[in-house]
Amino acid sequence: MTEQQWLKIYRETVHPLYGYMAKRTGGIRELTEDIVQESYLRALDNWKRKTLPASPIAWLKRVAHNILIDYLRQKKWDKKADLDLNPYTRNQVTKDHLKSLEIFLAISSLGRKKARILEAFYYDGMSVKEIANSIEISERAVEGQLRRARQSLKSLLPDIKTNGGKNE
Repeated sequence: MTEQQWLKIYRETVHPLYGYMAKRTGGIRELTEDIVQESYLRALDNWKRKTLPASPIAWLKRVAHNILIDYLRQKKWDKKADLDLNPYTRNQVTKDHLKSLEIFLAISSLGRKKARILEAFYYDGMSVKEIANSIEISERAVEGQLRRARQSLKSLLPDIKTNGGKNE
């Protein structure tokens, strides 16, 4: 891959990748930036040894998603000090930020199918119809999968509301 190819991919993917991760990190800027940076470092390393993926943004999102899951599983992230953030940023992390991370980790533990539906609906703001079209199933099937995924999530996080949403 040439430097020009790399710069073109970076310019096309940096904003979508940052937005994707910001929603999943609960808006913790430093954590989002670290994950995006690590994703690009892994891409540089991987893509110079292998061929460029057909969809670089999809590859980057998957890698970033996995980095966040690994990070949260390694850390005692329910305590601000354990987030490995600088002192200024750590003081700005609220209970809502931590709850967002807790929800993200719980969703990711549900299994790929349930996690994909919940993330598409809540994080990506996709409607039931858009989800149905993207994974080629009926809207009714998406609604059923959303309901079951919410029930599973509620069993993991009983104190958090998991129903409703602007796109239902």
